Amino acid sequence: MHRLNKNRVLTTVVGILMIVASLEVFTTVHAQKKKSEHSDKDNAVLWRNPSNRRDLYYGPGSKDRAPVPPFKFVKEVKEGGMPKFDVEDARGVKWRVKLGEEAQAETAASRLVWAAGYNAEESYYLDRANIDGLKKLSRGQKYVNGQTVRGARFEPRRDGVKRGKEWDWNKNPFKNTRELNGLKTMMVVLNNWDPFKKNNRVLHDKNSGEANYTVTDLGATMGAAAGIGGGRSKNNVRDYERQRLVSRVDGRNVKFNYDVKPKKLGLLSIVYPPYYLRQRKATNTLQKVPVEHAAWMGGVLSQLSDEQLRDSFRAAGYDRATQDAYVRALRKRINELNGLRPGQLATRERRVR
Repeated sequence: MHRLNKNRVLTTVVGILMIVASLEVFTTVHAQKKKSEHSDKDNAVLWRNPSNRRDLYYGPGSKDRAPVPPFKFVKEVKEGGMPKFDVEDARGVKWRVKLGEEAQAETAASRLVWAAGYNAEESYYLDRANIDGLKKLSRGQKYVNGQTVRGARFEPRRDGVKRGKEWDWNKNPFKNTRELNGLKTMMVVLNNWDPFKKNNRVLHDKNSGEANYTVTDLGATMGAAAGIGGGRSKNNVRDYERQRLVSRVDGRNVKFNYDVKPKKLGLLSIVYPPYYLRQRKATNTLQKVPVEHAAWMGGVLSQLSDEQLRDSFRAAGYDRATQDAYVRALRKRINELNGLRPGQLATRERRVR
Protein backbone atom coordinates (compact mmCIF):
# COMPACT_ATOMS: atom_id res chain seq x y z
CA MET A 1 0.00 0.00 0.00
CA HIS A 2 2.88 2.37 0.88
CA ARG A 3 4.55 1.70 -2.51
CA LEU A 4 1.22 2.33 -4.28
CA ASN A 5 0.91 5.72 -2.58
CA LYS A 6 4.47 6.63 -3.60
CA ASN A 7 3.67 5.75 -7.22
CA ARG A 8 0.57 7.93 -7.12
CA VAL A 9 2.56 10.85 -5.71
CA LEU A 10 5.24 10.39 -8.35
CA THR A 11 2.63 10.26 -11.12
CA THR A 12 1.01 13.44 -9.78
CA VAL A 13 4.34 15.27 -9.58
CA VAL A 14 5.28 14.25 -13.13
CA GLY A 15 1.86 15.41 -14.35
CA ILE A 16 2.26 18.78 -12.65
CA LEU A 17 5.75 19.22 -14.11
CA MET A 18 4.44 18.41 -17.58
CA ILE A 19 1.63 20.98 -17.21
CA VAL A 20 4.13 23.62 -16.02
CA ALA A 21 6.46 22.85 -18.92
CA SER A 22 3.56 23.08 -21.39
CA LEU A 23 2.52 26.42 -19.92
CA GLU A 24 6.08 27.72 -20.24
CA VAL A 25 6.24 26.63 -23.88
CA PHE A 26 2.85 28.22 -24.58
CA THR A 27 3.87 31.44 -22.85
CA THR A 28 7.16 31.59 -24.76
CA VAL A 29 5.51 30.94 -28.13
CA HIS A 30 2.76 33.48 -27.37
CA ALA A 31 5.33 36.06 -26.28
CA GLN A 32 7.40 35.47 -29.41
CA LYS A 33 4.27 35.81 -31.54
CA LYS A 34 3.31 39.07 -29.80
CA LYS A 35 6.88 40.32 -30.13
CA SER A 36 6.84 39.52 -33.85
CA GLU A 37 3.48 41.26 -34.31
CA HIS A 38 4.71 44.27 -32.33
CA SER A 39 7.90 44.37 -34.42
CA ASP A 40 5.83 44.27 -37.63
CA LYS A 41 3.86 47.29 -36.49
CA ASP A 42 6.95 49.20 -35.37
CA ASN A 43 8.74 48.66 -38.67
CA ALA A 44 5.69 48.60 -40.93
CA VAL A 45 6.05 50.42 -44.25
CA LEU A 46 3.26 50.93 -46.78
CA TRP A 47 4.15 54.09 -48.72
CA ARG A 48 7.20 56.22 -49.46
CA ASN A 49 7.36 59.56 -51.23
CA PRO A 50 7.84 58.51 -54.88
CA SER A 51 9.74 61.64 -55.94
CA ASN A 52 12.78 59.60 -57.00
CA ARG A 53 10.83 56.79 -58.68
CA ARG A 54 11.24 57.88 -62.25
CA ASP A 55 12.39 54.84 -64.21
CA LEU A 56 9.16 53.01 -64.90
CA TYR A 57 10.73 50.72 -67.46
CA TYR A 58 12.47 48.78 -64.68
CA GLY A 59 10.24 50.00 -61.85
CA PRO A 60 11.19 48.44 -58.48
CA GLY A 61 13.94 46.48 -60.23
CA SER A 62 16.88 47.55 -62.37
CA LYS A 63 18.84 46.48 -65.41
CA ASP A 64 21.57 45.01 -63.19
CA ARG A 65 19.07 42.90 -61.22
CA ALA A 66 17.18 41.53 -64.22
CA PRO A 67 17.18 37.75 -64.86
CA VAL A 68 20.23 36.44 -66.71
CA PRO A 69 20.08 33.33 -68.94
CA PRO A 70 20.63 30.45 -69.12
CA PHE A 71 17.70 29.42 -66.92
CA LYS A 72 17.51 26.04 -65.21
CA PHE A 73 14.14 24.50 -64.41
CA VAL A 74 13.63 23.77 -60.69
CA LYS A 75 10.00 22.76 -60.19
CA GLU A 76 6.43 23.44 -61.22
CA VAL A 77 4.31 25.51 -58.81
CA LYS A 78 0.68 24.42 -58.70
CA GLU A 79 -0.74 27.03 -56.32
CA GLY A 80 -2.90 29.88 -57.63
CA GLY A 81 -4.90 30.10 -60.82
CA MET A 82 -2.14 30.67 -63.39
CA PRO A 83 0.64 28.37 -64.67
CA LYS A 84 3.86 28.93 -62.73
CA PHE A 85 7.22 27.30 -62.17
CA ASP A 86 10.54 28.10 -60.50
CA VAL A 87 13.90 28.50 -62.23
CA GLU A 88 17.45 29.46 -61.33
CA ASP A 89 19.38 31.89 -63.52
CA ALA A 90 23.06 32.10 -64.45
CA ARG A 91 23.86 34.03 -61.25
CA GLY A 92 22.13 31.53 -59.00
CA VAL A 93 19.12 33.79 -58.37
CA LYS A 94 15.83 31.93 -58.00
CA TRP A 95 12.83 33.20 -59.97
CA ARG A 96 9.14 32.42 -60.05
CA VAL A 97 7.91 32.41 -63.64
CA LYS A 98 4.25 33.07 -64.45
CA LEU A 99 2.73 32.36 -67.87
CA GLY A 100 -0.58 33.40 -69.40
CA GLU A 101 -2.65 36.57 -69.65
CA GLU A 102 -1.58 37.84 -66.23
CA ALA A 103 2.10 38.06 -67.15
CA GLN A 104 1.88 41.35 -69.02
CA ALA A 105 -0.79 42.93 -66.83
CA GLU A 106 1.14 42.23 -63.62
CA THR A 107 4.41 43.53 -65.05
CA ALA A 108 2.79 46.86 -65.93
CA ALA A 109 0.63 47.11 -62.79
CA SER A 110 3.58 46.52 -60.43
CA ARG A 111 5.40 49.48 -61.97
CA LEU A 112 2.39 51.77 -61.64
CA VAL A 113 1.85 50.81 -57.99
CA TRP A 114 5.55 51.40 -57.31
CA ALA A 115 5.45 54.76 -59.14
CA ALA A 116 2.62 55.84 -56.81
CA GLY A 117 4.91 55.25 -53.82
CA TYR A 118 3.81 51.79 -52.71
CA ASN A 119 5.76 48.60 -52.17
CA ALA A 120 5.87 46.34 -55.21
CA GLU A 121 7.82 43.26 -56.14
CA GLU A 122 10.32 43.26 -58.95
CA SER A 123 8.94 41.82 -62.18
CA TYR A 124 10.48 41.39 -65.62
CA TYR A 125 8.68 40.36 -68.78
CA LEU A 126 10.41 38.14 -71.34
CA ASP A 127 8.68 37.57 -74.66
CA ARG A 128 10.69 34.37 -75.10
CA ALA A 129 12.80 32.41 -72.63
CA ASN A 130 14.61 29.10 -73.00
CA ILE A 131 14.38 26.92 -69.88
CA ASP A 132 16.95 24.14 -69.61
CA GLY A 133 15.43 20.91 -68.31
CA LEU A 134 11.85 22.19 -68.57
CA LYS A 135 9.41 19.39 -67.79
CA LYS A 136 5.90 19.08 -69.15
CA LEU A 137 3.64 21.40 -67.19
CA SER A 138 0.24 20.40 -65.84
CA ARG A 139 -0.97 23.92 -66.75
CA GLY A 140 0.08 26.38 -69.42
CA GLN A 141 1.52 23.90 -71.88
CA LYS A 142 0.06 26.00 -74.72
CA TYR A 143 2.66 28.66 -73.93
CA VAL A 144 5.49 26.14 -74.33
CA ASN A 145 7.35 25.06 -77.45
CA GLY A 146 10.00 22.50 -76.59
CA GLN A 147 12.06 24.18 -73.88
CA THR A 148 11.01 27.70 -74.86
CA VAL A 149 8.19 29.56 -73.11
CA ARG A 150 6.32 32.58 -74.49
CA GLY A 151 5.19 35.61 -72.54
CA ALA A 152 6.81 34.98 -69.15
CA ARG A 153 6.86 37.18 -66.07
CA PHE A 154 9.94 36.62 -63.91
CA GLU A 155 9.66 37.52 -60.20
CA PRO A 156 12.73 37.00 -57.97
CA ARG A 157 13.00 35.22 -54.66
CA ARG A 158 15.83 37.28 -53.13
CA ASP A 159 17.82 35.93 -50.18
CA GLY A 160 17.42 39.26 -48.37
CA VAL A 161 13.62 39.15 -48.44
CA LYS A 162 11.52 36.92 -46.21
CA ARG A 163 7.91 36.38 -47.28
CA GLY A 164 5.82 36.83 -44.14
CA LYS A 165 2.15 36.63 -43.24
CA GLU A 166 -0.84 37.74 -45.29
CA TRP A 167 -2.45 41.04 -44.34
CA ASP A 168 -6.07 42.15 -44.50
CA TRP A 169 -7.37 45.44 -45.94
CA ASN A 170 -9.43 45.98 -42.78
CA LYS A 171 -6.88 44.80 -40.20
CA ASN A 172 -3.46 46.39 -40.55
CA PRO A 173 -1.36 49.17 -38.97
CA PHE A 174 -2.53 51.72 -41.58
CA LYS A 175 -6.32 51.53 -41.17
CA ASN A 176 -8.13 54.77 -42.10
CA THR A 177 -4.93 56.48 -43.25
CA ARG A 178 -4.61 58.50 -46.43
CA GLU A 179 -1.92 56.10 -47.64
CA LEU A 180 -4.05 52.95 -47.25
CA ASN A 181 -6.99 54.65 -48.95
CA GLY A 182 -4.62 55.74 -51.70
CA LEU A 183 -3.65 52.10 -52.25
CA LYS A 184 -7.32 51.13 -52.40
CA THR A 185 -7.76 53.84 -55.02
CA MET A 186 -4.84 52.39 -56.99
CA MET A 187 -6.49 48.96 -56.99
CA VAL A 188 -9.61 50.52 -58.55
CA VAL A 189 -7.54 52.57 -61.02
CA LEU A 190 -5.97 49.30 -62.20
CA ASN A 191 -9.34 47.48 -62.22
CA ASN A 192 -8.00 44.81 -59.88
CA TRP A 193 -10.91 42.40 -59.38
CA ASP A 194 -8.96 40.02 -57.14
CA PRO A 195 -8.07 42.26 -54.15
CA PHE A 196 -8.18 39.60 -51.47
CA LYS A 197 -6.09 38.85 -48.40
CA LYS A 198 -4.42 35.89 -50.10
CA ASN A 199 -2.80 38.35 -52.53
CA ASN A 200 -1.41 40.64 -49.81
CA ARG A 201 1.76 39.77 -47.96
CA VAL A 202 4.24 41.35 -45.57
CA LEU A 203 7.74 41.20 -47.09
CA HIS A 204 10.48 41.47 -44.49
CA ASP A 205 13.70 43.19 -45.56
CA LYS A 206 16.43 41.36 -43.64
CA ASN A 207 18.88 44.24 -44.08
CA SER A 208 16.73 47.18 -42.98
CA GLY A 209 14.38 45.26 -40.70
CA GLU A 210 11.38 46.83 -42.45
CA ALA A 211 8.08 45.01 -42.74
CA ASN A 212 6.85 46.05 -46.17
CA TYR A 213 3.09 45.68 -46.62
CA THR A 214 2.72 44.69 -50.26
CA VAL A 215 0.06 43.63 -52.76
CA THR A 216 1.98 40.69 -54.17
CA ASP A 217 -0.41 39.53 -56.90
CA LEU A 218 -1.53 42.15 -59.42
CA GLY A 219 -2.35 39.82 -62.28
CA ALA A 220 -6.13 40.33 -62.38
CA THR A 221 -5.75 43.90 -63.64
CA MET A 222 -5.79 46.09 -66.76
CA GLY A 223 -9.14 44.76 -68.00
CA ALA A 224 -12.74 45.05 -66.79
CA ALA A 225 -13.46 45.02 -63.05
CA ALA A 226 -16.52 42.88 -62.41
CA GLY A 227 -17.69 39.80 -60.58
CA ILE A 228 -18.02 36.35 -62.05
CA GLY A 229 -20.76 36.46 -64.68
CA GLY A 230 -20.31 40.19 -65.16
CA GLY A 231 -17.79 40.14 -68.00
CA ARG A 232 -14.65 40.62 -65.94
CA SER A 233 -11.35 40.44 -67.78
CA LYS A 234 -7.64 41.10 -67.41
CA ASN A 235 -4.98 42.28 -69.80
CA ASN A 236 -7.65 43.65 -72.14
CA VAL A 237 -7.18 47.27 -73.15
CA ARG A 238 -10.58 47.56 -74.88
CA ASP A 239 -12.37 46.53 -71.72
CA TYR A 240 -10.13 48.74 -69.61
CA GLU A 241 -10.72 51.92 -71.56
CA ARG A 242 -14.52 51.45 -71.62
CA GLN A 243 -15.02 51.77 -67.88
CA ARG A 244 -15.24 55.11 -66.08
CA LEU A 245 -13.50 55.36 -62.74
CA VAL A 246 -15.83 57.54 -60.66
CA SER A 247 -19.56 56.89 -60.51
CA ARG A 248 -20.56 59.61 -58.04
CA VAL A 249 -19.80 61.18 -54.67
CA ASP A 250 -21.76 60.01 -51.63
CA GLY A 251 -21.26 62.49 -48.83
CA ARG A 252 -17.55 62.51 -48.07
CA ASN A 253 -16.77 59.28 -49.93
CA VAL A 254 -16.14 58.46 -53.57
CA LYS A 255 -18.40 55.92 -55.19
CA PHE A 256 -16.19 54.18 -57.73
CA ASN A 257 -17.53 52.38 -60.79
CA TYR A 258 -16.30 49.17 -59.20
CA ASP A 259 -18.30 46.09 -58.26
CA VAL A 260 -16.90 42.56 -58.09
CA LYS A 261 -20.04 40.90 -56.76
CA PRO A 262 -21.32 38.00 -58.92
CA LYS A 263 -23.73 38.90 -61.73
CA LYS A 264 -26.22 36.98 -63.91
CA LEU A 265 -25.33 33.29 -63.93
CA GLY A 266 -22.59 34.07 -61.44
CA LEU A 267 -25.34 34.66 -58.86
CA LEU A 268 -25.52 30.88 -58.59
CA SER A 269 -22.57 31.36 -56.23
CA ILE A 270 -25.15 32.44 -53.62
CA VAL A 271 -25.66 28.73 -52.98
CA TYR A 272 -22.16 28.95 -51.48
CA PRO A 273 -22.55 32.03 -49.22
CA PRO A 274 -18.86 32.41 -48.23
CA TYR A 275 -17.90 33.18 -51.84
CA TYR A 276 -20.66 35.71 -52.39
CA LEU A 277 -19.98 37.41 -49.03
CA ARG A 278 -16.27 37.61 -49.80
CA GLN A 279 -16.95 39.34 -53.12
CA ARG A 280 -19.38 41.76 -51.49
CA LYS A 281 -16.87 42.56 -48.75
CA ALA A 282 -14.17 43.29 -51.34
CA THR A 283 -16.49 45.66 -53.20
CA ASN A 284 -17.46 47.51 -50.03
CA THR A 285 -13.86 47.73 -48.81
CA LEU A 286 -12.58 49.45 -51.94
CA GLN A 287 -15.58 51.77 -52.11
CA LYS A 288 -14.94 53.39 -48.72
CA VAL A 289 -12.42 56.03 -49.78
CA PRO A 290 -12.76 59.67 -48.65
CA VAL A 291 -12.81 62.19 -51.48
CA GLU A 292 -9.69 63.99 -50.27
CA HIS A 293 -7.71 60.73 -50.14
CA ALA A 294 -8.71 59.72 -53.67
CA ALA A 295 -7.87 63.23 -54.89
CA TRP A 296 -4.49 63.01 -53.16
CA MET A 297 -3.70 59.84 -55.11
CA GLY A 298 -4.75 61.63 -58.29
CA GLY A 299 -2.22 64.34 -57.47
CA VAL A 300 0.54 61.76 -56.95
CA LEU A 301 -0.21 60.04 -60.26
CA SER A 302 -0.52 63.32 -62.16
CA GLN A 303 3.20 63.90 -61.60
CA LEU A 304 3.93 61.05 -64.01
CA SER A 305 4.40 61.95 -67.67
CA ASP A 306 2.77 60.04 -70.51
CA GLU A 307 6.22 58.76 -71.44
CA GLN A 308 6.71 57.31 -67.97
CA LEU A 309 3.30 55.66 -68.08
CA ARG A 310 4.14 54.27 -71.51
CA ASP A 311 7.38 52.79 -70.16
CA SER A 312 5.34 50.64 -67.75
CA PHE A 313 3.52 49.05 -70.67
CA ARG A 314 6.59 48.94 -72.90
CA ALA A 315 8.38 46.91 -70.21
CA ALA A 316 5.47 44.46 -70.31
CA GLY A 317 5.90 43.79 -74.02
CA TYR A 318 2.78 45.56 -75.33
CA ASP A 319 2.89 46.88 -78.89
CA ARG A 320 2.92 50.65 -79.41
CA ALA A 321 -0.79 50.95 -80.24
CA THR A 322 -1.74 49.10 -77.05
CA GLN A 323 0.70 51.17 -75.00
CA ASP A 324 -0.89 54.37 -76.29
CA ALA A 325 -4.43 53.11 -75.63
CA TYR A 326 -3.58 52.20 -72.03
CA VAL A 327 -1.86 55.56 -71.45
CA ARG A 328 -4.89 57.48 -72.72
CA ALA A 329 -7.27 55.47 -70.54
CA LEU A 330 -5.01 55.81 -67.51
CA ARG A 331 -4.62 59.57 -68.00
CA LYS A 332 -8.40 59.89 -68.18
CA ARG A 333 -8.72 58.08 -64.84
CA ILE A 334 -6.06 60.26 -63.25
CA ASN A 335 -7.95 63.35 -64.43
CA GLU A 336 -11.14 61.99 -62.87
CA LEU A 337 -9.36 61.74 -59.52
CA ASN A 338 -7.97 65.23 -59.90
CA GLY A 339 -11.53 66.50 -60.41
CA LEU A 340 -12.45 65.39 -56.86
CA ARG A 341 -11.47 68.62 -55.11
CA PRO A 342 -13.33 69.07 -51.81
CA GLY A 343 -14.47 72.55 -52.86
CA GLN A 344 -16.29 71.02 -55.82
CA LEU A 345 -18.07 68.24 -53.94
CA ALA A 346 -21.60 69.61 -54.13
CA THR A 347 -21.27 70.55 -57.81
CA ARG A 348 -19.77 67.21 -58.75
CA GLU A 349 -22.36 65.27 -56.76
CA ARG A 350 -25.21 66.91 -58.68
CA ARG A 351 -23.46 66.53 -62.04
CA VAL A 352 -22.58 62.83 -61.88
CA ARG A 353 -25.88 61.51 -60.52
